[in-house]
Amino acid sequence: MEISSVFEQMLVLLILLLVGVAAAKTGVVDQETNRRLTRFALVFPQSAQIISSVVGEDLDITAGQLVGVFGAACVMYGVLVALGFLTPVLYRFKKEDRGIYSFMTIFGNVGFMGFPVAETLFGSKGLFYAAILNMPFNLLAYTLGISLLHRGQGKTKISWRQLVNPPLISAIIAIILLLTKIHIPTPVADAIDLLGDTIVPLAMIIIGASLGSQKLSEVFGDWRSYAFAPVRLLVAPVLVWAALRLFITDTVLLGTMTVLAAMPVASFATMLSIQYGGNEKIASRTVFVTTVLSVVTIPIVCWLLPIG
Repeated sequence: MEISSVFEQMLVLLILLLVGVAAAKTGVVDQETNRRLTRFALVFPQSAQIISSVVGEDLDITAGQLVGVFGAACVMYGVLVALGFLTPVLYRFKKEDRGIYSFMTIFGNVGFMGFPVAETLFGSKGLFYAAILNMPFNLLAYTLGISLLHRGQGKTKISWRQLVNPPLISAIIAIILLLTKIHIPTPVADAIDLLGDTIVPLAMIIIGASLGSQKLSEVFGDWRSYAFAPVRLLVAPVLVWAALRLFITDTVLLGTMTVLAAMPVASFATMLSIQYGGNEKIASRTVFVTTVLSVVTIPIVCWLLPIG
C-alpha cells in the first residue's frame, strides 16, 4: 500500500471540505440549505454508493462470511464502547460533558469519509465491508448514541422507526443482491454507480459548510478537542486492530475495519446533539479538529499497522 496515495486522497477530501467552508462563509450555502443537502445525500447518493458496491462486481462472499463480518463488527464496537466510557473519566471531563465525548469516541465518520477511503484503499470489496459494518453503526448510533447525548437530562424515548433509514435498507438490499446474484439492467446499474460517485464531493462540501457556520476562533481555542483527538484518531484504530487481528485472517476486512476506526468524529454528532439535547458546540469543534488532523493520522495508521 502506497502511503503517498492515501495522503493524496485525504488532501483531496480536505480541499473539498474547504470548498464547503468557503460556501458557508460567503453565504452560498446557509444552514437550511445544508440540512436539505444532508438529507438528500443520505437518502440518495450514499444509498446508491452502498448498492453499487455489489452491482456489476464479482464478489465471492458467502452467507457464512457475512455473519462473520457482522460478528467482527460486534467485537469492533465492543472495543470502541469500552474506550468511549473510559476516555471521559480518564480526562476528568465534567460529568455533563462525558456523554458527548463517549459518543464521539465510539462513532467515527464512517459514511461520509469512511466509505470513500475504504473504497480507495481496498476497492469495491472494502466498500462492501464498510456497508455491512454500517448496519451495527446505525443500530448503536440511534440507541446507545442518543442515550449518551441525553446523559444527565433524563430518559430518552427512542422510536424504533429511527432505526429504519436509507443506508441501513441499502445495506440489506446489497446483501440480497449479492447472495441471490440478481441481474440489474446495465442502464440502471450505471445510473446507480454514477449517483453513488457523487457522495464523495457532496459529503465533504456538506461537512465543510457545517463547520463554516462556526467561529473558527472558538473551534481552535478549545484545548479539549486537541487532547481528545489522539484517542479517536490513533488509540481507537490501534485497539481495534489489536483485538481483531487475533481471529481475522481476511486482510481486506481487517484493513477496512481498522481504517473505519481511524475516522474523525462523525459529522452527525452535531445534528443529533441539537436534536437530543447534547452539547452541539463541543461536537462541532471536535468534528472540525479531528477532520483536519485525520489528513495526517489516517496515513500514519496505514503506515504503522500491517492492514493491507
